[in-house]
Amino acid sequence: MALTDEQLIDAGVRGGLIEPPVLENLRLESRRQRQQLLAMVLARYRFPVSTLYRAVAEQRGFAYVDLNALAVDTALLKKMPASLVRRKHLLPVVDGERTLLVVADPGDRATIDSVQRLLGRALTPAMADLQLLQLKVAQALAGKGGPADSEAGPAGNEADPVALLDTIIREAYLNRASDIHLLTEASGLRVRLRVDGKLRDYPAEAGAPVAASVVSRVKVLSGLDIAEQRQPQDGGFSYHLSPPIDREFNIRVATAPTRLGERITMRLLGQETGGLTLTDLGMLDDDLRRFRKAIHKPYGMILLTGPTGSGKSTTLFAALQEINHPDINIMTVENPIEYVMDGVSQIQTGPKISFADALRSFLRHDPDVLMVGEIRDHETADVAVKAAMTGHMVFSTLHTNNAVSAVTRLIDIGCEPFLIGSTMTAVIAQRLVRRLCGHCRRSRFASQDELLELGAADESVEIYEPVGCAACQGTGFRGRLGLFETLWFDEKLARLVARGADEEALEASAGDRLRFMWEDGCRKVRLGLTTLDEVRDVAVNKTREMPELS
Repeated sequence: MALTDEQLIDAGVRGGLIEPPVLENLRLESRRQRQQLLAMVLARYRFPVSTLYRAVAEQRGFAYVDLNALAVDTALLKKMPASLVRRKHLLPVVDGERTLLVVADPGDRATIDSVQRLLGRALTPAMADLQLLQLKVAQALAGKGGPADSEAGPAGNEADPVALLDTIIREAYLNRASDIHLLTEASGLRVRLRVDGKLRDYPAEAGAPVAASVVSRVKVLSGLDIAEQRQPQDGGFSYHLSPPIDREFNIRVATAPTRLGERITMRLLGQETGGLTLTDLGMLDDDLRRFRKAIHKPYGMILLTGPTGSGKSTTLFAALQEINHPDINIMTVENPIEYVMDGVSQIQTGPKISFADALRSFLRHDPDVLMVGEIRDHETADVAVKAAMTGHMVFSTLHTNNAVSAVTRLIDIGCEPFLIGSTMTAVIAQRLVRRLCGHCRRSRFASQDELLELGAADESVEIYEPVGCAACQGTGFRGRLGLFETLWFDEKLARLVARGADEEALEASAGDRLRFMWEDGCRKVRLGLTTLDEVRDVAVNKTREMPELS
């Protein structure tokens, strides 16, 4: 037996994950809508049920383990009745030099005591993700020669790929995943979710036939050719999650043939359209003030640079959300449309319309603000720059490694330096790092090496490190924030660009109008927002004298 819904909810309240007034409102709503209260709580706070199981473990003093990293003690498992193991969800595992008994309900002392008497030894009880525990129990029973669990797997009924896919997408949403990876392996379907930039496995019990059915289901939804299995394909679809989540978002799909079958990557787009604000991006106050000033200018060009998945589109749409008023005309051209915004005319490019074609058409519709999803060729760049020259504010993205190289990239594409200098307002290079969990982060003093990296003169600088708790699912991090390298143009920089100055000259002349990404990252480390390891992963140690923190 697993824990009851009320026990899980109570653990969430005790752990500060669920607010009592919100819970009371949800109780009333669950009765009115005839929805399960636990499902409504998960949807409201957007975390998976494993978060509440971890909260129970913390409050009762039990270890919470990752079953993917531990081996089953088959010798002990063979001594346990298969019916008891299956019914009570029990599993003996080896963790280093000790053996643990992973249980679904740590309060069931009668079952734990009877198992220990049966085995003739004491085992330390522990807890794990219930879905993963159910899957591992079924696999272990089948492996030891006992009868496999005939019930549906933890991720849904094997005979129903539609329900399985719905469960996977639902769990991806609750886990705040940005991508879903469906891999066909020899054992069947492997599901991986990218959460806060890191991949983690999601337990799904599905053999090879089910894996093929799920792949076909995704291809049908995406409008792809289900008979074509030897060529990569791209597509997408809109998906609506039923109540209590009751959300619809777009999913971008890419397929690729592999040795064992097709793999699919799905990117969940525009999950937080209504909540996009500039203050949530992670910009520090001085950069945020300059950015707000820049986006409210009547004309010019603002470029966001960085690799795929670095949050460029999110930053641009947060800016558009702030300036979106009935008295201005905002038009965007994208591929695909990631965020749907009220009051904004959005066009998606395709075989019959390119970025440049859409942009030319927009200029005949009296726009005030234009957003181009990406500048990738001379034609698009030329139209965008000339639109900025003729009194429009243009937002766009570019693939470069830092802010200053955006100028070089535009020149390489074929733009005239004097046009770039005349139109450029700001260039912001962006990366994403994981944000430290506010519930469990732990402070300590920085080491001498860390002080050198931080550029700190003071020897008693306090920084924070991850710990892991229920709120962050044991990772020590929850959510992400941006690191920004900002270049704010003025007349001096515009003249240098117009004269064809190189990147070194621009950096030397920018002064305080250029802040390197490493500097921004170190300031956020000292503010306790992230860690030096996270900054090292995305930024190069390139600094000048560090400004004092306000």
